[in-house]
Amino acid sequence: MPEISEQEQLEICITRMPWKDIEIGLFLVRTGDGQAIELQVENLARPSMVGQIHIGRIQKYLPSLHAAFVDIADQKKVFLPVKSPDELNYVRRQSKSEGIHGGDQILLQIVADPIKSKDAIGSSDIVFKSADVIAHLGSGESGISRKISGQDRRRLRDFLSACQGENYHLTLRTSAASLGEEELSGQVEALVEQMEDFQATIGQQALFTVFQPGQPLWMERLMTYPAGQIASITSDLEEVIASFAGERNNGSHTQGSKGCSWTRRADSRLADYAPLFHAYRDEYPLYQLRNLTRLMKEISSRTVWLPCGGNIVIDFINMRDKRDLTRVMEHLSSCCKRDPQGVSLVDVTALGLVEITRQKKYASLKQILSS
Repeated sequence: MPEISEQEQLEICITRMPWKDIEIGLFLVRTGDGQAIELQVENLARPSMVGQIHIGRIQKYLPSLHAAFVDIADQKKVFLPVKSPDELNYVRRQSKSEGIHGGDQILLQIVADPIKSKDAIGSSDIVFKSADVIAHLGSGESGISRKISGQDRRRLRDFLSACQGENYHLTLRTSAASLGEEELSGQVEALVEQMEDFQATIGQQALFTVFQPGQPLWMERLMTYPAGQIASITSDLEEVIASFAGERNNGSHTQGSKGCSWTRRADSRLADYAPLFHAYRDEYPLYQLRNLTRLMKEISSRTVWLPCGGNIVIDFINMRDKRDLTRVMEHLSSCCKRDPQGVSLVDVTALGLVEITRQKKYASLKQILSS
């Protein structure tokens, strides 16, 4: 992944295109010279489940695994790590005895999509997110990103102590360090209002109801780029255009197997990006203008071509000077930090192999593109 300087201005494109026998949504970030920095792909017929909140029913609990299998909407199942009943958000309990029992109805949130034969992974930690704040349902200890230190950390700690609630706790993201108290307070107020609206509807909802509190994928990814680093945002999608135009009445209704009137509100920081937005209305398709067909062919190909023209596996097994290996690892580490998903650079083995683990939050590109 190319390095991005603080001064470098980025161009963002949000569109959709046909791909073989499906339609896909695309979020493209590239530099001014056309070099792609990030491309997120979404199968519009099978959107990601990540962020959805479900009223599910425990099918069975496996104490040895500290996990339960939970039935959710559309006859799907979720793997839910849980050690004790205190961690669960109960909607309706079938058994009065202590412990975790089949048949109990609970709230859970999807944190990872189904991958191949594995079920989706859920969490009992129900969260609502804005650009810089995460609000957790239920009492608990608020926290601050470990990347924030010094005076900023002390200032934000005072901010958290002043806005702590009885029915929620907060986590401040790394980007919160650059914001003032007024902006952060606005985000907290919006999230608390969402949670209160959500909680007010829970008792009225039936089993297998699905709530959609999360931002669409394009908005989630957009918020990770500071507005000052972006030169332009272009889209030909009416839902994106309407979001920037403020025509969604502050939210959209949830949908699921059983309806719900609870709504989610657009992120207040979308206004920061509005001056950069351009609605594309020309007849020539935007995805063709941005050469996305070619880019999709490249990333879905079995062969990855290197800038030098080669397509080989590169290893450093015969590197003689350990200082050179250190330089390679430092550069690799800096590249891994730019990955949208969590990457852990473990170590170099005695045979010169680098061990890397990468978080799997979304389905693989192959699974996304399958019909």
